[in-house]
Amino acid sequence: MRLFDQDSGLSKYGGLLFDLTLLNFLVLTLSILSLGLGFGAAVTAMMFSIDRTLFEGRGYALKNFFLSLKRNWKQASILWITSYAIIGLCRFSIGLFSQMEGALSSLTIVYMAIIIEVTFILIYAIPTLALIEVKLKDLVQQAFVLAHKHILTSLACSLLIGLGVYMTFELHGIFLLFLASGLGVVIDQLVVRTVLIKYFTDAQKQALFGNTLYGPKNYDDL
Repeated sequence: MRLFDQDSGLSKYGGLLFDLTLLNFLVLTLSILSLGLGFGAAVTAMMFSIDRTLFEGRGYALKNFFLSLKRNWKQASILWITSYAIIGLCRFSIGLFSQMEGALSSLTIVYMAIIIEVTFILIYAIPTLALIEVKLKDLVQQAFVLAHKHILTSLACSLLIGLGVYMTFELHGIFLLFLASGLGVVIDQLVVRTVLIKYFTDAQKQALFGNTLYGPKNYDDL
């Protein structure tokens, strides 16, 4: 038995683990260097690399990551910074109103609902942006509709994200090494290959999951 052959199970799973660790490291590094502002673009690039490299077997994780990062940096950053600002404002307001009683306390529920809505939108918007070219306004609208049409998937992804964050910051920091990429794999399976694929055109499906260039963005064939 040749354990270290390129086609052996050990080599395949070892390569998979290495790629996921590398992508997670890139997301953490870019997020820290950009003071969190580049987190959205980094996660979008990670989703592209996971789907194309790990599931489609095309190209290399590192090259795919930076390819997507270059193409999607502007839109992904606008999406993330806007979402982060909304969530931050809601959390501040919740902290402010949580100490009050009466009618103002009901606003806490409103702000929590807004946070959930923004999270739902990001769950669908980031993978979509990673895969196809779409205007930001249309992206948010489509993500909003899909998030409510597939509410069970939205809830499942939200709970998994919450669980991952809890395990990382409450149980052990070691989970941080796999948090982003691990969740990326799960969301790719639950969102991209279960939900989004239903709404892609035949041409997009062939481009994304067939033996052609990767989608209408005309990425260079790796």
